[in-house]
Amino acid sequence: MAKALGPAAWWAAFLLAAFQLLVPVWGGLYDLELRSLHVLLVVAVVLLAIPLAPRFRPLDWAMLVLSVVANGLVYLNWQDIVSMVGVAGPVELVLGAALSLIVLEAARRAAGEAIPIMVLLAFGYVFIGPLLPGLWSHPGFPVGYIIEQLYFSSGGIYGSLTGTSATFIAVFILFGALLQATGSGKTFMDLALLLAGRFTGGPAKVAVVGSALFGTISGSAVANVSVTGNYTIPLMRRLGYDKDFAGGVESMSSTGGGITPPIMGIAAFIMADLLNISYLSVIGHALIPCLLFYIGLIAGVHFEARRAGLAPVPAAELPAARQVLTFPRLAPLTLPILVLFGLLFTGRDLTEAGTFACLTTIILFLLADLRAAGLRERAARLLDAFAEGGIAIAQVAPLLIAVSMFTALLGATGVAPKVSTLILEMGAGNIVGALAVAAIVPLALGAPLPVTATYILSAALIAPALTRLGLDLIAVHMFLLYWATLASVTPPTCTACVIAANISGGNWFRTSLVGMRLGFVAFLMPFFFVLNPALIARGPLFEILVSTASGAVGAVLLAAGFFGFFRTRLNAPLRLVFLAAGFLLLAPSLTLLLAGALAAAAAIALEGLRARRAT
Repeated sequence: MAKALGPAAWWAAFLLAAFQLLVPVWGGLYDLELRSLHVLLVVAVVLLAIPLAPRFRPLDWAMLVLSVVANGLVYLNWQDIVSMVGVAGPVELVLGAALSLIVLEAARRAAGEAIPIMVLLAFGYVFIGPLLPGLWSHPGFPVGYIIEQLYFSSGGIYGSLTGTSATFIAVFILFGALLQATGSGKTFMDLALLLAGRFTGGPAKVAVVGSALFGTISGSAVANVSVTGNYTIPLMRRLGYDKDFAGGVESMSSTGGGITPPIMGIAAFIMADLLNISYLSVIGHALIPCLLFYIGLIAGVHFEARRAGLAPVPAAELPAARQVLTFPRLAPLTLPILVLFGLLFTGRDLTEAGTFACLTTIILFLLADLRAAGLRERAARLLDAFAEGGIAIAQVAPLLIAVSMFTALLGATGVAPKVSTLILEMGAGNIVGALAVAAIVPLALGAPLPVTATYILSAALIAPALTRLGLDLIAVHMFLLYWATLASVTPPTCTACVIAANISGGNWFRTSLVGMRLGFVAFLMPFFFVLNPALIARGPLFEILVSTASGAVGAVLLAAGFFGFFRTRLNAPLRLVFLAAGFLLLAPSLTLLLAGALAAAAAIALEGLRARRAT
């Protein structure tokens, strides 16, 4: 991507990345100063990197100038904005209206029309609310007041979401870009081949393991499919795997990156901020769901591979352990992450820890080849990595800024409590019913929106309703994050499946169906950990350990029952017993867990007896 940019866009992207690496930690700027410069640079990168048609280029430059003036005014007058309310005059209101439209245009170019349309609809609702009846009515607000709240305040365009974008989110996006540029993708694939390639269905299991490993540094399903899928999908196709199956395995495996510690998706950083807990706490709560996600997925792949007789990777194509498990190969991946978590454990904030992790990555990459020619080549790769990182930041930040505008409008009109009331009514006050209704919302939002926006809006609209039912707050947010993540493989958009299908040559819809089938257990898991918070490490240690162990067994049994294979093919009655045992082992009750253990023992014994009779 960086190599395809024009000079102005390349330098703007490089400047944005360098700014985000250095200024938040060492710049000494106040919040509004930092956020205004962040918005300015992000908008500049988008306008330069994704221009309108040539005949409209003057409009791009006009928008860039307006953005400079509007953000510059906030930068220079931040103290007045913070200390005085209602200080916006006619000039500020005109600039605010212009910048609001420019931010929405930047969001449109970066991530599509969905969020800008939603912001405009929310803006319209501000004025038509007084005309609506019943629950959806509100008093209405003057135009000037709304524009001032969006622009000349510490909310709206410069709200807390923009603050997270300008600090730790930007630095972690850059960290991921640096790790990818320094060759992490190849190392992850070699490790996956080493761990899983020799087994039945090896190429498919390599896709699962490789995507899980890559997910530790990138929470993006699209990036994961693009990096790992370009190796695993051709490998599966070459060994005779169906093209839709190959794409489905890769897309579902890559989707798990958003819930795979330590570097989960951007939404996980937002979760930490919304819940006012440390990111380490979010990682701790995500570990067991992540483990169960991949246990269920790899069990599904294994049983399907056994049932269909899928081949392993040929021994000649497997890397030798002595070539992969070396310090030069592993250090660039492990040492930056050790630095990151070492700093987090000592109490440093996310932005500072991420910055030092980036610097560690850069130093290790340069030290790997100290020859003059090697240093020149690596320095050039680093410059491109910075530009790639700047582009990646500019693809995400306008979306977050626009969502910040949207949440400000929702707050003004009081929509969230109204949606909460609606969900409680639709769920008829029943927890399972309310969860079923709540799961539909992130799936529906996830059709047009990226994971981060889906999670933020779901958290604003749905979380209050579910917590009113007495559900654990962190479990509710994990539930919403999970469903926002799974939207990447569900029609109609299923972006991960579209990219995987492009690589495999398959049909994106059939690829999505295969992925959803392989991830059957993953679609059930959010309900279990909301009803049983021990599955997100909320509860006594013994209960957490028992729930994790029984959950792992339950995930395997659910996969066996769903795919109709354990050690041999399962008939319909045995499949039902396996499914029942799996459900019971994941249930939030010791009595049901014991019943599940008995059912599991019976299912495995009956399957073994049937297998012996067959031989």
